[in-house]
Amino acid sequence: MAPDGPGRPVIVLRHPARAVRLKAALEGAGFAPFALPLTDTELPGDTDAVHRELAALARGAYAWLVVTSGNTVQALELIAREAGTTLADAVRAGGARVVAVGSATAELLGGMGMDVALVPDDESATGILAVFPRGTGDVLLPQSDLAPEDLRAGLTRLGWSVRRVEAYRTVASPADPERRVPGVEEAGARPPLLGVPAALDLLAGPARPIVVFTAPSTVRQFRDRLTGGPAGVGPGTFTAVAIGRTTAAALRVEGWGPAATAASPTPEGIAAAVRDAGGCQTTTDHLPQTERRSTMSFPQHRPRRLRSTPAMRRMVAEYRVHPAELILPAFIREGLTEPSPISSMPGVVQHTTDSLRRAAAEAVERGVGGIMLFGIPEHRDATGSAGIDPDGVLNRAIADVRSEVGDSLVVMSDVCLDEFTDHGHCGVLDDAGAVDNDTTLALYAQMAVEQANAGAHVLGPSGMMDGQVAVIRQALDEAGYQDTTVLAYAAKYASAFYGPFREAVDSQLTGDRRTYQMDAANRREALLEVELDLEEGADLVMVKPAMSYLDILADVAAMSPVPVAAYQISGEYAMIEAAAANGWIDRRRAIEESVLGIKRAGAQLILTYWASELALWLDDHHS
Repeated sequence: MAPDGPGRPVIVLRHPARAVRLKAALEGAGFAPFALPLTDTELPGDTDAVHRELAALARGAYAWLVVTSGNTVQALELIAREAGTTLADAVRAGGARVVAVGSATAELLGGMGMDVALVPDDESATGILAVFPRGTGDVLLPQSDLAPEDLRAGLTRLGWSVRRVEAYRTVASPADPERRVPGVEEAGARPPLLGVPAALDLLAGPARPIVVFTAPSTVRQFRDRLTGGPAGVGPGTFTAVAIGRTTAAALRVEGWGPAATAASPTPEGIAAAVRDAGGCQTTTDHLPQTERRSTMSFPQHRPRRLRSTPAMRRMVAEYRVHPAELILPAFIREGLTEPSPISSMPGVVQHTTDSLRRAAAEAVERGVGGIMLFGIPEHRDATGSAGIDPDGVLNRAIADVRSEVGDSLVVMSDVCLDEFTDHGHCGVLDDAGAVDNDTTLALYAQMAVEQANAGAHVLGPSGMMDGQVAVIRQALDEAGYQDTTVLAYAAKYASAFYGPFREAVDSQLTGDRRTYQMDAANRREALLEVELDLEEGADLVMVKPAMSYLDILADVAAMSPVPVAAYQISGEYAMIEAAAANGWIDRRRAIEESVLGIKRAGAQLILTYWASELALWLDDHHS
């Protein structure tokens, strides 16, 4: 099948009735738009919960109603009419203020007789949080069943009590006709409707259409229904455009780009992204034979020319590691009189106060960016109380290092209980022996405030408890530490490579941490974890470990609006040291290559036990 009109075909994964304005914008830019609805919306099987919340809204129980899509408006209106009323009646009766995610949603609400108090310029959850006030009281948040938790978490961080309710479900198209939520239909000429067979024909042909993905769910549906089949549809047969950042992240996980991401989800914003992507080609099939040959010809092109001398290679290097990007992890053990070597990590020690001061001063001299401190107490208990003690080993070490280096080195500290508990887990245990997430959060909040009080510039919550960043950020702000930075261990995987670290901190752990650290098989989940931590207030995010998770690091670096760190962990260090000690590899070259690989994958900050030594080598290179 070929497009009837001029221009490159664009397949919009949306119902034609909701793509009228986009059709006009795309045609105005010279493209030929088609609509392929892969997802649809329908009411929940049981709407009782929504009825209860609409009744509460009418009684004045909610200060705010947060509306994140036109689908939400349509679903709430349908459910309200089941009870013989309207959404506008409930809002007016209860006096709740309304925030709409964007201008189109605000226009729909206004047309139904509701005043909209807030409309962010950035039409996203992040945009809502940027304009939403701090306060107390109740907020009603009706959403899709597939909506992420980031908005709820962000509103909670602003002080509000949030009631999230499932207003509609996202399903494969077509939905159950009796439960279907009618989309917001636009007046005017609709783009031609494609079915899946016709779309497969178009994707398998020579046109190489642009596909506009309108939600993360459309990425999943496109993958499941249009790729991997006998037609041979794959990333080389289309160019992907994302409606927003979250959809772009889902596309990157599939290896589909995107070639462009809309700056806003409006028809104009999407059309601009399609224009940006319109020139992207990964094949040269559209060129004449002579032109295709010249683009990769020999002997005119000889890439080896740029590798001819050390100076040439240095000049054209795409990535470089700088000492300021390195962070030195360091351990201090209570009660030591001399540094104690860690047998599984040759060259790394458990420090005394004096040796830790010297290590920090050396890091400053060599231009290292930061130091991450871990404390090992003499006495442990079930709740890790030594980690909260203002006079505990870690808090004293933070104060000592700050007094030694001041602000010339970024002093970081680990916010986790595993070094301090007698069972070795990252949180307190309930009666069944499982880690109690919410009870642990209260202790993390206390621990964070004590570390900030001791002088830490950056706090690193590493326990992988749900909500840990939000709780820590709120506790810091309430204690007056608004300027203390939070480095979220956002994507921390359960890994066999932590083995030497267990010796370094004298871990008391029996068993594993797989119920809270991430599963090595999961890639998309990492992006969810990062999104949640960003919405909760993370200033920096981390991927840990580095070596076996460079794909995760690249995914996170591609979507994160904040700097990304990666931790080259103890097992990675130990393997290189062991191989070098046996003469199997060149130690210095292996260290430099391993750290450069982490930088190349997207890390702006790298935690490595070689930080000071590598910084010295880098200084040699520069001189």
